[in-house]
Amino acid sequence: MVTNSKMVTILMIISMVSIYATCNRRLDCFGAKYSFSVNVKAYPNNDSIRIGDTIWIELNEPVSLTDHTSGNNINYSGAENLGMGITIDEFVGGSVNEPGTVPAATKFYFQLEMGSPIQNTLVERVRSFNFSETQGNYRFKVGIVPKQKGIYGVAISNAANVYRNNDKCTKANFNIIFANTNQHLYFYESNRPGYTISEYEKTHLYCFKVK
Repeated sequence: MVTNSKMVTILMIISMVSIYATCNRRLDCFGAKYSFSVNVKAYPNNDSIRIGDTIWIELNEPVSLTDHTSGNNINYSGAENLGMGITIDEFVGGSVNEPGTVPAATKFYFQLEMGSPIQNTLVERVRSFNFSETQGNYRFKVGIVPKQKGIYGVAISNAANVYRNNDKCTKANFNIIFANTNQHLYFYESNRPGYTISEYEKTHLYCFKVK
């Protein structure tokens, strides 16, 4: 005979398994249900700056976004881990098969105006940040200030498996791209003679010279 306490335990286990199975059938709880795109702008538009000048990288996007999978408008507010990595490399001369870059994040100061920093182990090359949410928008703004001369490339990353604080199972992928920005990609093309720049690089790379 099953006692009441044992029956309660069994029902709790069945309930938890049912919830987990439902979540897995819906999303697999590992993949992403939604796919969004958001824009980042870099300015000023000059292709050359001086040591001590500031290049701003900024994002200002509504929390309600169009899902590329369904075409529906989704309110995706409350994201806990929405952000991006900013990679900075110096161009030192490459080829078709070699990018010809060296890590250069330590050659810059970072002035964070909006957002929060995330620790990472690739400090020679990468700085990572989460976006802030305010007044119905996701916001981010950071200034990068060069300490040394050179020709550089700033690459931004996408955000995968972003979840919300009230729903950690339903995830979204964010394609984060440069828009309304003169990206000066000719610096990268000149650094790699004969190389055809990829579609990903066309939307995720920003180049400039420090003189």
